Order: sequence, then C-alpha cells, then structure tokens
Amino acid sequence: MSFILIPILAFIPAFFWFFIFLREDRFYPEPKKLIIKVFFLGLLTGLLAALIEGVFSFISPGIFDKLLSDFFGESGVASIPLIYLPLVIAIIIGFSAVEEILKISVVKRFAYRDPNFNQIVDGAIFGISSALGFAVLENLGYFVIIAVQEGLALFIIVFIFRFFATTLLHSLTTGISGYYLGKSKFTGNRSFYLKGLLGAIALHSVFNLLLVVGVIGIGVNIILLLFTFVFLIRRMESFEAQTIWRLVLLKDLKAPPA
Repeated sequence: MSFILIPILAFIPAFFWFFIFLREDRFYPEPKKLIIKVFFLGLLTGLLAALIEGVFSFISPGIFDKLLSDFFGESGVASIPLIYLPLVIAIIIGFSAVEEILKISVVKRFAYRDPNFNQIVDGAIFGISSALGFAVLENLGYFVIIAVQEGLALFIIVFIFRFFATTLLHSLTTGISGYYLGKSKFTGNRSFYLKGLLGAIALHSVFNLLLVVGVIGIGVNIILLLFTFVFLIRRMESFEAQTIWRLVLLKDLKAPPA
C-alpha cells in the first residue's frame, strides 16, 4: 500500500462527519476560517495527548504498555491479575479524561470569546471541529502502524472501524461537552459545562472498556454511538440551541468556565 494515501485516508472520516454535523448549523453558520482554525488546533492537541500518555509509559517503562496490551489482547481481562485490574481501568479513564479535556480546551481558549459564538449549537460545532482534528492525527498514527506491521486486510478493517466508530466517538463526546459549554455560557450556569465534560469522559471510557468484551462489546458500542448520535442531533436542532443569544452579560464573557 502506498504511504502517500495514508494521510488522505486519515482525513476522509473527518470530512464525512464534518458534512453530517455542519448541516445542523445551517441557519447561522460559523465562519469557515474559524472552524478550520479550531480543527487544526484540535489536531495539535492529538500530539499533546500522545506526549502526556507517553510520559506515563516513560515513568514506568513497559508496565502500562503491557497491562493495556494484555487487557485489549486476545485473552483480555483474564490475563490481568485481579490486583492490577482497578489500575488498568483507572488508566483508561484517565487517558479518556486527558483527551476530552484537551479537545474542549481548544474551544474554551480560541472560540469561547469569539462574537460568532452566539448560539448554544455553536459550542457543539466547535467541539466537533476540534474533535475531528484530533481524530485525524489519531487515525494517521494507527494507519501508519498497521500499514507497516500488518497486511491490507487488517488495514481495511481498522479503517472501517475508525471511520464509523472511533472518529464518530470523538465528535460525539466533544460535541456534547461543547454543547453544554455553550449552554453554560448563555445561561450563566457553569455546572452545565462540568456535567457535559463528565458525560463526555464517561462515554469515552465506557466505549474503550467495552472493546475488551470482543464482538459483544463492539455491538453494544454501536448501539451506544447511535443513541448518543440521536441525542446530540436533537439537542443541536432544539429551539434553545438555535436561538441567537445577543443579550449576554459581559461578566459571563470575560472568562470561560473553569
């Protein structure tokens, strides 16, 4: 397989889900320049996430990698000593939290104060933009490894899974935290943002943990993604989300939620 195609294939899932979700902002669409900026900043957070996660492996050489590879390997949970199982679960939840915090931080830092962020739905759009950038970098890493180490058949399977599952997962989780960031901004209730972020971390963690169950876990994840997709789309299409919020107190715009 030509390595020139790999970056293109890494972008294709993002373009597809961009097309799906951007249709929900059809009445007052955000400037394409701002969306692209958030997208590429989200891509850069993928590097930061890899660095942070790599530090954990560096601190305890081989331990984290072995535990996680055993957990997600063919023997799964059975290969992990019971005493280490809580640690493995904590690592998975921790990595999910790092990724979700980094992705939504792009929106908080670079889009929150922008005057074009004037609808609740904008928070979801910016969150999805950041997440899809993140997913592109993650796709690129996986595709290169599979292309080098495995054959074309496995590459196709991984591509399909990352297209319809993992890339969608990233857009849904950060879309949810972005939606509730927008709701927090325009209602003045900062607890909305915290709830959205915790929900995103929980969804991401459950998805990763279910992968160890095999075919059954993948089936449950598909149902989970479909349910979450419908949930987010309905929220984005709601009257509250599509309303232009012009009367926002200055004190609420001075800083994003902590």
